[in-house]
Amino acid sequence: METKYYYSYNTEEKAFSGKYPAIKNPRRQSEYLLPAMATFKEPPITNKDEVAIWNGNDWVVEPDYRGEKQVEIKTKLISNIEYVGKIKAGFQRVSDAIAEDIELNPDKYKEINGVLSDISNTEEYKKMIEQNQLKIRKSEIERALYELDTKRVRAMCEPSVKDDATGETWLEYYNNQAIELRNGLNQLEREISEN
Repeated sequence: METKYYYSYNTEEKAFSGKYPAIKNPRRQSEYLLPAMATFKEPPITNKDEVAIWNGNDWVVEPDYRGEKQVEIKTKLISNIEYVGKIKAGFQRVSDAIAEDIELNPDKYKEINGVLSDISNTEEYKKMIEQNQLKIRKSEIERALYELDTKRVRAMCEPSVKDDATGETWLEYYNNQAIELRNGLNQLEREISEN
């Protein structure tokens, strides 16, 4: 005797969820009982990243990326894909490694023709990194100048000789250091404005 099967689908997406042996109808032995959310029509064979969806009359094959990562192209926010079908407009499917890289280095990615692309090998990105490094260096010089200004105020209040051989005072020493730092700061600001 041949076994008859029914094919069930879930309530959310109506995605194929399993094949089960049908039970004969006890009142009509020539018929089989069909549970809710099921059909006797066999779904098509699907490939990886696909799922069969019951549309009410037949099975339709749709993309299935549930559990994978996607990135919103405009905001670079990463989320899990929790729906069946094509990737939503404004989003892009990405691997776990790329998702992590986008989260750690969002400036490394830019929208190009509607696709979030890695721009780390471009002149634009190299210039941006250079600008960021100049800004960090500028911040370090400004912090050092602030510390020197504090020391200079103290040296004005307590004048004393730093180097007996040259007669240089602490105030003169700090002033010379401040001049060097300010010259470096001016140079950095010119470089930042030129880029």
